[in-house]
Amino acid sequence: MKRGVGMILAVLMLGSLLWIPSYGASEGTLRSVHYGIASLGLAYYSSPEKLAPLMNLTNEELGELLSSGEYKLQNPVMVNYGNEWYKINQPQAIEGTTWVITVLDININENSALVVVSDSITGKQSDQTLLRRDVPVDIFGDGSIILTLKDTFVGIDGKLLALIEAHSKVSILRLVSKDQYWDLQKLGLTMGILDGVRIFLAEEWELYPVNKNRVSGIYALTRAGIDNRWSLMSASTPDGHLNVSFLTSDRLLWSPWNPLNSLDSNSYLVWSLVSDSGGYYGFDGFYHPYRCTWTVERGNFVVPNNAVIYNQTRGWISPNTGKNATVKITYHCDFGQWHNGISGGMDDLKNYIAFLYTWGYRDFDGDPYYDQLRDFWDVLPHTLGFQWLQDGYVVYGNYTHPIDDNVTAQYYLFYPQFPWELYWAIGELVANGQAYGVSNSYYFVDWKDGAQQLDLLNGTHCGDLEKVMSAIASGNAGASFPGINWGSAASRLNSDIAFYRAHGHFVISNGPYILAEYVPTKYIKLEKFTGSRTIFANYPHMPLTGNSNVIEFVPSGNFDSAVQEIARGNVDIGMFGFGWYRFESLGSDALQALELYPKTVGSFDLTVNPYHDPDKDAPIVTNASGVYFNPFAIREVRFALNYLVNRSYIVNNILGGVGTPMLGGISQTDPAYPYIPPVYRSLGLVPDGDIAYALALVERGMEKAQQEVVKYGHTLERRDDGFWYFDGQPVEVKFIIRIEDERHDIGLYVADLLEKRMGFRVKRLFWDRLKAGQVVFGKPPSNYEWNIYTGGWGTSGIEEIYPDGMISWWYSSSGYYPSAVGPNHESNITVEAALAFLGTQYGDMGTYPSAIQNASKVYFVFNNLGTPDSFSASQYISRTVPISVRTVSMLADEFNITSAGSSDVIVSVGGPLVNRITAKFDSMALVHMGIEPGRIRILTPNGEFIWNVPKPWWNVTEGYFVIQFFNDRTTGALVVTIYGTDADSTAAGAYYFMSQVYPNIDFYSGLNYMVGLWQDTETGADIPLPGAGQGDTSGFSAGDSITIVAQG
Repeated sequence: MKRGVGMILAVLMLGSLLWIPSYGASEGTLRSVHYGIASLGLAYYSSPEKLAPLMNLTNEELGELLSSGEYKLQNPVMVNYGNEWYKINQPQAIEGTTWVITVLDININENSALVVVSDSITGKQSDQTLLRRDVPVDIFGDGSIILTLKDTFVGIDGKLLALIEAHSKVSILRLVSKDQYWDLQKLGLTMGILDGVRIFLAEEWELYPVNKNRVSGIYALTRAGIDNRWSLMSASTPDGHLNVSFLTSDRLLWSPWNPLNSLDSNSYLVWSLVSDSGGYYGFDGFYHPYRCTWTVERGNFVVPNNAVIYNQTRGWISPNTGKNATVKITYHCDFGQWHNGISGGMDDLKNYIAFLYTWGYRDFDGDPYYDQLRDFWDVLPHTLGFQWLQDGYVVYGNYTHPIDDNVTAQYYLFYPQFPWELYWAIGELVANGQAYGVSNSYYFVDWKDGAQQLDLLNGTHCGDLEKVMSAIASGNAGASFPGINWGSAASRLNSDIAFYRAHGHFVISNGPYILAEYVPTKYIKLEKFTGSRTIFANYPHMPLTGNSNVIEFVPSGNFDSAVQEIARGNVDIGMFGFGWYRFESLGSDALQALELYPKTVGSFDLTVNPYHDPDKDAPIVTNASGVYFNPFAIREVRFALNYLVNRSYIVNNILGGVGTPMLGGISQTDPAYPYIPPVYRSLGLVPDGDIAYALALVERGMEKAQQEVVKYGHTLERRDDGFWYFDGQPVEVKFIIRIEDERHDIGLYVADLLEKRMGFRVKRLFWDRLKAGQVVFGKPPSNYEWNIYTGGWGTSGIEEIYPDGMISWWYSSSGYYPSAVGPNHESNITVEAALAFLGTQYGDMGTYPSAIQNASKVYFVFNNLGTPDSFSASQYISRTVPISVRTVSMLADEFNITSAGSSDVIVSVGGPLVNRITAKFDSMALVHMGIEPGRIRILTPNGEFIWNVPKPWWNVTEGYFVIQFFNDRTTGALVVTIYGTDADSTAAGAYYFMSQVYPNIDFYSGLNYMVGLWQDTETGADIPLPGAGQGDTSGFSAGDSITIVAQG
């Protein structure tokens, strides 16, 4: 597939015509934006014209679009959508918008029309609005749609017509596809890294010990570890018994177990094995069906009159009949059997939902049936009504996830995990216990003076609950509720009581294991449940049952004894994690018996304070104690931290190898990571850092600052001692270094870099969490009590794939940026600025003649003398250089790119495996090679090309070459890389550049890269053959076939 340069120039011209009038972009900026788009691999926003509405948006605004699915953009001028005739009761869309106008009535005499406007996507609907002739009406009061009645008329059919004109001050940007979603996430992450207020360093892992002689088959991923339901269900032992230890010397479980309370990590793990949910997030980050299936329909739906919600005084009611909904979801569920042997059914579902409505709303002052519903506080208000099915329900609502129907389905999925009568009996105990002769007072979540938080594992609490249940079963319920039939619950309540008397608790659920025995400080026993359960899982790592018949949990008082018990085989799994430093001191016998499973537990970052006086365009801070220079108010200096630090050093030497470098907020173990590498590649971020680039950024930023502070009567200089001085005093940064964990050593490492490399004196403040948090997050950054802080973030096991608003929370004033209190930093990096920055590093082939003719030096860089690559450089590329220009040949391993100047040209010949200069630029190029066993993948914005290694390896008869141009970000030199899948293909590329590109350079102006296919069609070879001694007679020669397969 050969793509001509004419097509590319046509695209750029089209972009110029459509884009420059709106944003004033120069042709150079447009080209940079075009390259920036290609470098990020944007799929939906594949051209500047598609991105035009977003060009001036900041990260905070992108975050709003990602979180809510839409963003209202103020139009620079009023948009006129024209006028149309409308008939009564015939909804009609406004062309070019999602708005639909329905005219309800027309009055010819008064020249008026009564209308309703709705959004065909969101379902948003206006009130009935009266339009009068020539009077504009802002329908929603936000400028999104403005209607003006222009005329009324009687049609030839006798029906009334209204001529209505539509305008808008606001354009609504909406998420409509997954490609668009991930494009926006990549843009947001890029913009955040460029702003440099938060620099992620490393992801920390902990290791969980497992006896590998007894346990097999555990499925686990680093992000989630093994302390989750699915990993424990997948574990197998020879005897079917799985023994698990918690590291605790007091209680095994800490949280009270009741239907509304949040649980501690130990409790949550046990509860996850005892109960089932309707669906689950998988290790892949997507939400999957489990005990329920669903069908999601998006659109504009009218809530029917039999769609109901519950009210504790009125029962099932239909208050939302006739309202618009944006989503309709149909659920079918299996209710199976409860652990007490009773069959589940629709009453469990309906009465469970009624319970949530009863306790989720305060229906009157002093309502005793009210508590916090943390998992449902935002769901119930968006739920417009339920229609009941034989095995599920249909729900109408007005929330949808921007792109994933399964996440929308999770939002509206109601699936009981206790029998319905247990929910309601518990409610009676909490709200109305005295009516049943219970003297103790209880609460679910909201603390009450003199009351205890209900716990279904607590013997006293369960005894009181038994009193309530016995009374209700005997027909003596203390309260009645419409639609709740206590009479039908008698036999079920008696079964619940029988379960309690057998097991000592009321944790009656529906999961793969029964909580058979619980001794708070000593022992938990789970037994496999053999009752009816049906699942609809379409994900392979969500089984119906576990491989163990019995799972036992026991306490371990300290790490050493716990690990030794696991190594001896007395315990199978340790449900606790530590760094390698805790395991390395174990004896070899113990280590040989253990399999250590990693789990992501958090990440470390550097958070910087970018504050400066808002009335000055200089990095100056003025407060009661004086005037200060804040180097981190300079974006280049903040951004340089990304390249100053060696993340590999942090992981290997501080974290002991138990972790992974983080180049930004999305790490390698995050389920979202597969979408993210183009961001890190295009920014040239690598784990080892790039100290030369970091220092170049600092130098540029500080030179700019020198000019800025002069305007306000100050001086800034770097002296011979290597340190910077402001008004004659050393520039000092206050570095808050946390002392509790590895951040102490990270802080020491970074502090040394700030002093020795950047030239800032560092005041090291060794503070604990409380003291640091009070200053960093609890006080305004304008107080200027700190400059930089060793931050940290936690993770939550199995996570969803969608970051939604998290990137903007990390990297904009939507979150702690840098503090929880203002003034927050307002980034001025826009989408356009970010893309243009990325694009400037990609050079233009058309600049080659001028650069060569004006070069101080031209460097030819290759892997070794006497190789085909050196031959290609000397015999082909050298012919493009005027004899008057000095040329220098360098071996790649000896060449220091920082020795080049901005007027130099570097030509690097040979592939990334043999030439580290090529490798450096290939890692951030628009075209790059993925080298895999037995093949090479050439990834381009036009698609990918695969080259399979021939057998024998030297018998090459065809291959691909790549020619690319770069503007080196550190030195400013023009860099040309020419390399192929093999030495012959590299030679073909060099020859093609000399013989075709250079003589016709005007034709290639505006191009950054080209990929060519070389095929050996002429006998003999022009270059030395690597396999000549082994009988190789094939190789590149000038008469061979060369076809350009991609360029851009």
